Amino acid sequence: MAQGERGKVWFPEIVAILRDRWRRDLSWQSLVELREQLQRELDEIRRSRGILPPVFHCPSCGHVGPAKPPVISVRAMLISVRRFGIDTDEVVAERERDWERYRRKNKLDLLGGTSERLAANACQDMIRDIN
Repeated sequence: MAQGERGKVWFPEIVAILRDRWRRDLSWQSLVELREQLQRELDEIRRSRGILPPVFHCPSCGHVGPAKPPVISVRAMLISVRRFGIDTDEVVAERERDWERYRRKNKLDLLGGTSERLAANACQDMIRDIN
């Protein structure tokens, strides 16, 4: 395993899918479906290459152990559209604002789902925020 792969999300294969499928006018449902496709691809890359989850050290309790594997949120996907030059800063900023309004109005989580996900403890909350 190459150094730094434990926490890596944006492998070239993932970016290629994002470039291919990204459209400015994607519906919110299509955007969530694209996020799910990217997540499945990320999970498969990590599984097939034997990439272990990152190691996490909790500053509160001192526990050291495996963190949750990286998760691609809708906002992270939008930010990556900007990061990799797939679309303009203006378009991405507008989509981010619109996504936040849509997400709150429809009571969606960061992944575009309707179920509330509860962290088992404060350490897992921090792990998710880091990824």
